[in-house]
Amino acid sequence: MYKIMNKKTLLALLCCSALALTACNDDQDQKTSVDQVTEPTLISFAKLPVETYAIGPDSGNAVSGANGIYPPFKGQPVQGFSAALKNEDGSYMAMSDNGFGTQDNSADYLLRIYQIKADFRTKNKGTGQVSVQSFIQLRDPNKRIPFEIVNGNTSERLLTGADFDPESMQRAADGSYWIGDEFGPYLLHFSAEGILLDAPIGLPNPLNSIQELRSPQNQFNKANINFVEPLVQRSGGFEGMAISPDGKYLYPLLEKPLLNDATGQLLISQFDIQKKSYTGQYYWFALNSKATNIGDFQLFSDKEGIIIERDASQNNLGGYKKLIRVTLTEPKQMVVREDLVDLIKIANPNLLYGTARDGDIGTGQVFAFPFETIEDVIIENGTTLTVLNDNNFPGSSGRNAKLADDNEIIQIRLPKALF
Repeated sequence: MYKIMNKKTLLALLCCSALALTACNDDQDQKTSVDQVTEPTLISFAKLPVETYAIGPDSGNAVSGANGIYPPFKGQPVQGFSAALKNEDGSYMAMSDNGFGTQDNSADYLLRIYQIKADFRTKNKGTGQVSVQSFIQLRDPNKRIPFEIVNGNTSERLLTGADFDPESMQRAADGSYWIGDEFGPYLLHFSAEGILLDAPIGLPNPLNSIQELRSPQNQFNKANINFVEPLVQRSGGFEGMAISPDGKYLYPLLEKPLLNDATGQLLISQFDIQKKSYTGQYYWFALNSKATNIGDFQLFSDKEGIIIERDASQNNLGGYKKLIRVTLTEPKQMVVREDLVDLIKIANPNLLYGTARDGDIGTGQVFAFPFETIEDVIIENGTTLTVLNDNNFPGSSGRNAKLADDNEIIQIRLPKALF
């Protein structure tokens, strides 16, 4: 746990939601080639270097370090993007994961949504660099959280990776953010400025309406308050969360099957944003036998969307990493699934990765995204998808077995339009 910051540091930290941390690239033209392709093709590439830090208290005091990067870290690592949204100006809101991998080692990692801008390297132009423009600090000054948090005795009650594990995010019409947490699992509702608006919302069991679905990391269970036998796997809470095109419903999706469920089915629940409650409607997504979990879920119509499906491998060109096109059918039934993109086999005719380092894999004319945690897909339009990795700073080494992963951002052109 870090020391309480003085007022000047706190003011500077909170103001960073409006201030640039690095130079902006607003004048950069991000439009990509509209060339037709016959297979999923890499059309844009950018990366944020792994050792990118933002203002804040030094961190990583409970981390051993890895891949040549060791704590304490000077400030807050800008890393581990577990959800991302597109802004009208071409920038992205990228939400950091819970910090350093576990509830126990992330008490000094502050939960934030970073605004980033990519100067994509394309066929004709671009540097491939990513700038960090600002951030929104998630906090609970109004004491909506009913259990103890790390900074509970401070006025701003800044949230940390020991409090929540934010894995999915959507933005409502009023500019507020809905975030899916893995620990509870909970839905968390924040203002556009990062202030928690409501108490964490638990997940009801669709098969037993008076029972809440909880994980072993649930804070009430850990405090032995109204204990409920966990049916959600550890690190198996909300991982993806779609929003309906009309903005009325959220569809949070569990990362893994429920405990003792050998069917490989993942629960998708429907949540009414206006009523701030679950509707009781739900669906099931069946994992491929090669997959262990999902990474994200986005809708492009009322019933159609994309799910990232993956195994636990990294630095392995034989791994299973795919984008799956799904169609919601009748409630309480299995969604229809169809392979859309194999993220290990993406055409790369223009060699957009750039100069490969010794030991890099999947950078040639067949491009790969060989990361353990691929957690962000953005549907740019009917033929273009943006995908980001979560680099588990500094632990993942998917691109290069000897080096910590950067935060890579790729854009893929589809041979057939989604809509």
